Amino acid sequence: MNRKPYYLLILFSLLLLYPWDTLAQQQQYRFKRNSKSSNVLERGWVILLGGGVTAVRSDICGSWGCNDFGPNVSVGGLYKFSPYLGVSGTIDYVKLGASDKDRRSQLNLAFESQVIEVTGSVLLNLLDSYAGSGNYRSKRKRFVVPYVRLGAGFVYYNPVSFPRDRSLDESQVTYDPERKYPAIAPVVPLGGGLRFYINDEISIASEIVYRVTNTDYLDNVGPRQGNPTTKDQYGVVAIKLQYTPVLKNKIFSKKP
Repeated sequence: MNRKPYYLLILFSLLLLYPWDTLAQQQQYRFKRNSKSSNVLERGWVILLGGGVTAVRSDICGSWGCNDFGPNVSVGGLYKFSPYLGVSGTIDYVKLGASDKDRRSQLNLAFESQVIEVTGSVLLNLLDSYAGSGNYRSKRKRFVVPYVRLGAGFVYYNPVSFPRDRSLDESQVTYDPERKYPAIAPVVPLGGGLRFYINDEISIASEIVYRVTNTDYLDNVGPRQGNPTTKDQYGVVAIKLQYTPVLKNKIFSKKP
């Protein structure tokens, strides 16, 4: 009787039972132990603080020239699952404003809108946070990592419209609200940016994110006066500080 097939079957079974997961974890541990960046792994929580400038596209204003650029302030958190993938949650304050510059227009309107935005997003790095390629992974982190962002959430907004020849503070006339405010509407942010590595704790990101909403009332001008098929949208250009807390256990790090 030929026993060779049985020997091959036993060998194949032993290969299947070999603890490959343990070996992989050991290799990963060696990389973390030997890496100069081992104190801060590309996984875990990151605190986000940002500020920027906003512009709106609505029935009153459809170009840069009619915008009254407003401020943006944001705070939030990011959880990194890997050097490529993370999820974030942010709260943004946005001030939108614009005026109708076309003197032939019958609207004769300007508006300001206070907006609170709450969103969750998926962030995808287009490059590994660590330098290197293929099977080689450097211990050195990249200085610049491009990323894209896509999310969903809602906006809580309260617009006021008034004649275009004066600012809201100077105007003695404000127009009646088109609907009951404050109001809530869904929003979808999409865009991307560049993250600049400073050290293991600090990174700075510059990003451009466009917000698409399903409301036509961010400017207090409803579909009866404007284009009924176009919803109000706005964009934010921002600089964000990303802080990764580094927790060190001083008790176990002391030398005897």
